[in-house]
Formats: sequence, C-alpha cells, structure tokens
Amino acid sequence: MPSRNPPTPSREAGATFNKPVSALAIVPVNRSLTVTARKVYNVMGRLAQSAGDTREEGYAAPLHAILQQSGTDSSATASAKRYLKEMMTTIIEWRQLSPGDVMPGEAEREQVFTLLSQADFYKVGRENWVRWWYPPAIKRQMLDPDRWAQINLETVARLGTYCTVALYEICARYQAVGRTMRQDWTWWLPVLRGTDQSKLREWRKFKNEFVAPAVRGINELSEIEVELIEHRKNGKFTGEVQFLVRRKDQLATALQSTQPVDVTVQGRALALEIREHDFDALAERYGDEAVARALDTLAQHLASARTPIVNRLAHLKWILGGVAEKQPLSSARAPMPALTVLAAAHGAAPVAPPAATLEQEKLAEAEQSFAALAREEQFRWLQRLREDLVARGVQLTPLLRSRLDAGQWQAPAVRSWLLRFYAVTRETP
Repeated sequence: MPSRNPPTPSREAGATFNKPVSALAIVPVNRSLTVTARKVYNVMGRLAQSAGDTREEGYAAPLHAILQQSGTDSSATASAKRYLKEMMTTIIEWRQLSPGDVMPGEAEREQVFTLLSQADFYKVGRENWVRWWYPPAIKRQMLDPDRWAQINLETVARLGTYCTVALYEICARYQAVGRTMRQDWTWWLPVLRGTDQSKLREWRKFKNEFVAPAVRGINELSEIEVELIEHRKNGKFTGEVQFLVRRKDQLATALQSTQPVDVTVQGRALALEIREHDFDALAERYGDEAVARALDTLAQHLASARTPIVNRLAHLKWILGGVAEKQPLSSARAPMPALTVLAAAHGAAPVAPPAATLEQEKLAEAEQSFAALAREEQFRWLQRLREDLVARGVQLTPLLRSRLDAGQWQAPAVRSWLLRFYAVTRETP
C-alpha cells in the first residue's frame, strides 16, 4: 500500500457520475446484488473518475464519505465492508442496451466480470478507509467511458429499491433520445431485479409488483419522468417493452419539495437480522413506509415474546399483512399492544388494550414532551432506556448503541423503542 494518504474527496465528487454503459444493464448470475451495493458502487466510480489514472495504486476514500454520498448510514462500517465484498464476489453478466454497445475495439461478445477485483480496509488516524481496484476492462471504461449515462447521485440516494435505481440509470442514458431501446420483457426482468435467479413470471405480475412502483418512484423523486410503453400488434401485447423519457422543467422546485428516503430503515432491518435481499423484496412489494412500521412492530414482538421468534422474516411478512405459509410460533395468539406489554414489564397494573388511534395519540404526546426536555435530561432517559433494554435481553446492535451514545433519539433505530418506554415509564410510580 502506498505510504502517502490520498486526498479527501470533495463534495463536488458526489454530483454527476458518467456511468459507463457496461455497468448499466448488468445481471448478477451467482447471487443477488443489493440496492445499497449498487449505490455505493456509483459513488466509488465517481470518485475514481475524479482521481484519474492512478496506475497500480488503486483508489481510496474514507468509508463514511462513500456511505454518506450514497445515502446510507455513514456509521455502518461493518455493512460497508459487506457491500464491497459483495462487489468482489458477485459475477456480473453485461447485457447490451442496444446493438453496437460493445467495449471500444472489441467484437460483440458475451462479457462476464466482477465489479471490483480487490479491496483493502485500513485506518488513517482513527478513520476507516478503503482502497479498491477494478478489473482492467472496467477500469478503462470507468476512467474514460466511450458511452455513458449521466447519473445524478443525489437522485440515486433518494430512490428506494433496486428496480427503481436500475431503471432510472438506464432511462438517464436516453434523456436526449427520448425513449429507451425496445426489448422483450424477459430481457428487462433480470436487469431490473438484480438477479438472474428470479423465477420467470408473467409480465402482468412483474409489471404491477416491480415496474409500476419503480416508474412512480422515478417520477416522484428524480429529475426525469418515464412512461412505460407496451407494444401491441392487432391489439395483443407482443412482449416488447420500452420507456419514454422526459426531463422535468422545474427541476429545482421539484427536488426541493421532495423529502429524502429514510435510509436508516435498512439499518434497522439488518439490526433485526433481516437480510438486505429480503428487505429489498419486501420494500418493492409493500413500500418503504409499510416495512418501516412493520419493523417497529417486529422489534416490539421480539422484546416481549415469551419464547424466541425463530423465523423473523416469516414473522415480518405476517405483520405486513400477508398470509404466511406457516403461522409464526409467537403469533398463535393475538400480540399484546406494545404499551400494555411495557407496562407489565415494569410492574404497572395491567391496562385495557387501547385503540390504535389512542395509542398513536399517546405516542405523539410523548414525543412532544420528550422533545421539550433539556438535552441533559434526554441523555438521562436514553441511558435508562439502554439499561432497560439490556435488562430485558434485547441485543444492542452497533447502530443502536451509536445512536444512544450520540443522543440521536429521533433516529428510527431508537425512536420506536424510546417513545414507548418513555410513555409508560414516566407514568409508572
């Protein structure tokens, strides 16, 4: 490793990424690729383009800077390492967007590669850094792409699912043309799902569950608008699909009025031992907000269950309202409302289960009251919460511990625990 320290990336490096076409329509063949890994890869590519050709030295940056620019929790160092390992172990097959999309000077052929060839993790002072290298063909295109799409990394950070990000990147390439290439829907499925292992489903289901939500997400959160076109002949669907692409007129106004995606939801899922692939699938089916609420409920059930919840994913699906193939062991009886469970845990007299509206009002009042406390008092409550969680055997994940230590009570990883604890404990003699 070179002895000199690389420069800290500038904020400008996070603006626009000229992403080579060879990294757009990609299909992982041996495993799924997560949406966060794709976002992180984009940021790393933009940093590499800013640095230029470093010959054999590779490219380096602080982990927190890469995560922050990708819209991911910048304290999740362990997760960052997992994303980079994912890039080195996932075999990628490149699908041509249109005829002639080949590497410069190379004949048209099937090309298979990994996204990274090597990554080293080390410290500069007390800060975690990563140095990475690309396979030769990818490095050539990453530094000086012959064909590319202009990807707005701030937009990508707002998009929530793999399908949405993949479709946005492809459509971004065709902004000047006005429409994407025309391909059979079976071509689109693995490209937009991020895996070659998806079961081939009928187009109607794939469109309703993945494509339609992705189109809505792009139109709401990005600087472009896309429209699905299903080609027909004699009134019958031919199987061929393409997308119209238009730039929005008032970009600044549209983006300022948009709230960023709650990127900590994935961290909460990981803390509850829900794999990111499973989280992505649920988010695409139910939406980020519904999954976030279900994760809150899962955390409550885990804390109050008399017997361990072995299959947490199945329990989460059950909470989301789907009919599980097998009813979770702890769901054979109706779950106790969270406030009742916490009151019982603290020795308070049992209370009648409140209506959902009443509980929401009580939590809202608790949040308002807690926000009005002095900072020192808030820290004392967070310490009491920490002691209570430990006493009840709740595993404190690195993310949860860091939030508690920093006093970040409004972070989703802490907020759901704190408000219920505060609402009950402050009223308990």
